[in-house]
Amino acid sequence: MDTQNNINILVAEKALELLKKALESTRFEGVWKKKEALQFSDLMKSDIMAIKFSYTEKENISEITSPLKDKIINLQSTLGENWSSTFLSNAKKENKTSTKMGIAKIIFAMNTLYSLDKRIKQDNKYGVDTIVGKILSVSKVSDSLLVCNVDIKRAITVLTNDMSIKNGDIVAVSILPPRELYGQVSEGMFCGIHGVLKIEGEVGNMAKIPIEGYKETVNMIQDFLKH
Repeated sequence: MDTQNNINILVAEKALELLKKALESTRFEGVWKKKEALQFSDLMKSDIMAIKFSYTEKENISEITSPLKDKIINLQSTLGENWSSTFLSNAKKENKTSTKMGIAKIIFAMNTLYSLDKRIKQDNKYGVDTIVGKILSVSKVSDSLLVCNVDIKRAITVLTNDMSIKNGDIVAVSILPPRELYGQVSEGMFCGIHGVLKIEGEVGNMAKIPIEGYKETVNMIQDFLKH
């Protein structure tokens, strides 16, 4: 397998950069072991390089990614129990959005790195997971933007300009590097073809949609890899 150019490994490599920057630059209010967290993120770099230049077959990828998974678990322990809710509740009003963004970046990066072997085994062509989600709530941010609370077996926030989205819709959500708009942090994007696709499937499972539905996901990932 050409691991050097595998999209899943390239995205994981970039996610590690995002993780380190978030750990370094976000001002989290609370008790956590920042120095140790950064040490683990540094050690992961060699794990990613070992995976990238392994040229192993995908059947053997779990063995090679095992050290990376162990470090993700150790890094999470340095953040403390219930770290995300603790950091957010402790954040000063003026730092709420930046704290949300930092938390979202860390969650995206850790999940991307931890499930790398799964995406490689599934022959994922996009580098990120696209999951069946259920719309739990919808509110207007502006005349052309909605903020949606989405269940994918965990709660995430997604911003969309498709004003037809409503509670209870079952959609395909690509989990993407977080973005901030109007003080809201979006953790993914609804897949669509001339509008958001309404699909069938069990919440939390991998979504099955036509290739055309991934067009914007591909664009977002290519942009992520360039910057």
